Amino acid sequence: MRRPPFDLWQLLCVRAIAERGSIHGAARFLNTRQSAVSRSLHNLEERLDVRLFNRSPAGAAPTAFGREFIRWTQTILDNVAGMNARARRTGKGENGQIAIGIQTCVLPGRFSAFTAEFRTTHPDVIFRYSEGTGKRLLRRLQRGQIDFAVVTRRNLAPALRVAPLWSDRIVAALSADHLLATQPEVSWADLRHETFLIGRDNAGQDFEELVRRKLGESDMHPKIRRHDIGSNRIIALVRNNEGVALLPASWLPLVHDQHGHDIAITDIRDANGSSHLEFGIVWRPDNENPCAQSFARYFAKLCNSGIQFFIGNSDISF
Repeated sequence: MRRPPFDLWQLLCVRAIAERGSIHGAARFLNTRQSAVSRSLHNLEERLDVRLFNRSPAGAAPTAFGREFIRWTQTILDNVAGMNARARRTGKGENGQIAIGIQTCVLPGRFSAFTAEFRTTHPDVIFRYSEGTGKRLLRRLQRGQIDFAVVTRRNLAPALRVAPLWSDRIVAALSADHLLATQPEVSWADLRHETFLIGRDNAGQDFEELVRRKLGESDMHPKIRRHDIGSNRIIALVRNNEGVALLPASWLPLVHDQHGHDIAITDIRDANGSSHLEFGIVWRPDNENPCAQSFARYFAKLCNSGIQFFIGNSDISF
């Protein structure tokens, strides 16, 4: 690769000479020796094979080409200053991108409430979102493909950091003509003979584990039918009397909007009260992305401050 025809110091000298009107004035401005500025200009002109300034006892005046070169110099130095500022802000986590994976059962927009303040104080940070099952997102997090994962807080690797977000009540969705449809709440024992329909985005692994824990310990051998489909289609299967589905309570407005009176929703309670999905934001402490580090500190601060969030009917405390 050929050596560039000039360096930034030479450009700084050219701009200083143009602004101060003399080599002497440029040297004082740059806090260096006059001979250093003179030598820098001489080497640059020799390298370019063109005169940039006409010297005289009165000072240094730019030639016709010199005036054009000074304009280029200003543009280059401005760009360099911008690059430097951007690099510094990136290093401080004030500029860049954050990749966040969100478990598919999370209601769209719910996580935004937790990022509002950060987005206000870090307007140049761009968020990139993706979705998937909790298991898949945690794999992507471990591989460094995303910076954070918003997932249910279960079976997390000890090396990961997590901050709690919210607790989502679990409800049962039944067909409107189901024998239990008119009851405002049911027990797990009431559902012991039902077929549980598990979808890929209904926090399926969490629901399946919950069903087995609540019913399996009583030797009821729950019936579970897995489907590689989303929650909307699972609800359609409920309408067809193929079984019951477990849902996060935050999905209820969407269920009512799409299925109306065809679906009945009931709370599930036992001796320990209602069941919940606990959601959190998870990250790797060794993530070297400065923006991710700033975002992690932001959530750590929320946890330490005991800030309380109110989202819909949920009361979430750190």
